[in-house]
Amino acid sequence: MSAIETLDFNIKHQGKLYPISIPSKTTTALELKTQAEELTQVPISRQKYMVKGGLSNDSMTDLDSVIKPNSTIMMLGTPDANLITKPKSQNHFIEDLSPDQQLQKMDSTPIGFQNMGNTCYMNATLQALYRTDDIRQMILDYKPPAQSSTYNPEDEMHHKIVLEIKRCFENLEKKNFKSVMPMMLLTVLRKCYPQFAERDPRGGFYKQQDAEELFTQLFHTFSIVFGDKFSNDFTILFKTTIKDTNNEDDVQIKTDENDLKLQCHISSSTNFMKNGLIESMHESIEKRSEITGVNSTYSVDKQITKLPKFLTVQYVRFYWKRSTGKKSKILRKVVFPFQLDLSDMLTPEYQQEKIKVRDAMRQVEKNKLEKERELKKRKLSPTARSTNELMTPREEAETEKAIEESEKEYWLNEYAKCFPKDLRQGENPSCVYNLIGIITHQGANSESGHYQAFMRDENDENKWYKFNDDKVTVVEKEKIEALAGGGESDSALILMYKGLGL
Repeated sequence: MSAIETLDFNIKHQGKLYPISIPSKTTTALELKTQAEELTQVPISRQKYMVKGGLSNDSMTDLDSVIKPNSTIMMLGTPDANLITKPKSQNHFIEDLSPDQQLQKMDSTPIGFQNMGNTCYMNATLQALYRTDDIRQMILDYKPPAQSSTYNPEDEMHHKIVLEIKRCFENLEKKNFKSVMPMMLLTVLRKCYPQFAERDPRGGFYKQQDAEELFTQLFHTFSIVFGDKFSNDFTILFKTTIKDTNNEDDVQIKTDENDLKLQCHISSSTNFMKNGLIESMHESIEKRSEITGVNSTYSVDKQITKLPKFLTVQYVRFYWKRSTGKKSKILRKVVFPFQLDLSDMLTPEYQQEKIKVRDAMRQVEKNKLEKERELKKRKLSPTARSTNELMTPREEAETEKAIEESEKEYWLNEYAKCFPKDLRQGENPSCVYNLIGIITHQGANSESGHYQAFMRDENDENKWYKFNDDKVTVVEKEKIEALAGGGESDSALILMYKGLGL
C-alpha cells in the first residue's frame, strides 16, 4: 500500500504564515477553507484566495493544479476574532484613539517634522533618509553596542545620533502625533558637528545651514556606525586616469578611488543633469610634474567600475562669493530624468556587463507597464466596480493592499531573474536608476531661504509627497519636473535614485 501523497504549502494572511499539509488528491477546497478558518479565524464566507479561480468551487479536489508545492498563497478576509477580542494593549485599535489620532492613523499621508528655528535643512534631510527603505530599516533595527574591548569611545556621539534618528523614525512610523519634534537629535547633532550650532552674531539665533552638508555628515556617521552594511549600498568605485597633456609618457592610473555621491557641475551651458555629471568626470588640473619638474596641465578622467544600489547626485549650486562673504546660488535650470542610465560613464568592460542586464530588465519593465495598463482598464469596467460593492470598505482596502503587495513581490522576482550571479554586495544589477526623492532649496544663498523634500510613494510611481516641515501634501508627478530650477523657487539640490528592479 503506497503512502498518501501530501501537498505542503503556506497560507499568508495579514503578514503571518500558516503551514498547511493536506492529502493532495482527496482534500476538497471546502476542507482546506475549514482548516484555514481554524488557523486564521476568518469565516469561510469571507475567505478570498489569490490563486487561479480563487478556489470558488468548494468541491474541487485537484488542489495541486492551482497550488504549487512549498509555495505561499495569499488569503484575504477579516477574522471574526478581531471584531470581538478585547485589545491587548491601549491604543491597539483605531477605535480606541482620540478623533484626531484616528484621522491621522487612517490617513495614508505621512507626517512631518516641526521647525525649531531654521531647522528645515534637517527636516528635509531626515524625510529623504526615512523614505529610503534600506536606510529606514537599518536605523529602525539599530541596537546600541555594549561597551567592550572593541568599543571605541570616539564613536559614541555617532551612535547617539543614530539612536535619536531611530526615535524620530519610530514616531514617523507609528504616527502617534500630528508631527515630530526632533529636539534631542538636534542637540546631539550640534555637539557632534559644531558647525550646525553656529549662531548669528547680531540676533543670537541659530543660523540656517546647508542640507547637503548635513546629508554628507550623516552619511559619515552611518559609515562609522554601520560600516560596510551601509557603505556598500551607496559607494561608487572609479578608475581614474591622470595624464600630462604635454607628456604622453606621464600617465597614472588609480583603481581604488570611491565616493558616496556624483556631482553635477553647472556651467553657463549646462541644461541637463547628465551633461553636468559627465563634465564632473572629466577635469583639468595644474600640478608639478615629477618627470619634468615643472608645472603642467593634467587631464583627470574618471570611469565608474561599481554602481551602488542607491545613487546620490548633488547639484553643485552653491559657490563662494567674495563680495557678499556667502555661498551664493546658481539659479540655472538643469533638467533631471526620472529614469537615469549611466552606461556611458562606465569602463568598457563594466559597460558591456551592465547593458546586457539593462536590456533584459527593460523587457520586464515593459511587461509590467502593459499589465498595469490592463489592470487600470479592468478597474474602470462596470464588472469590476460591481464586485467591489460586495465588500465592506475595510475588506476592499485590505484587498487592494494585498494585491499591491502581491504584484510588487511578483515583479521584484521577475527583475531578480535578470540579475547576474556574480553581483557584488550593494551593487546595482544594471546601469539604470529610478528617481525616488529630491531635497530642494528656495532662495538666493545657502544661509537663507528654505529647504523641502519631495519623495515618491513607495507603491505608486505617480504619487509624490511634499515635506514642508510639519506640512505634508500630495503632489502629482508632473509637478516634480518644475524642481529643475530657473529662479529662486524650489530648485533641486540633492537627488536620490534607486536601481531599477530593486
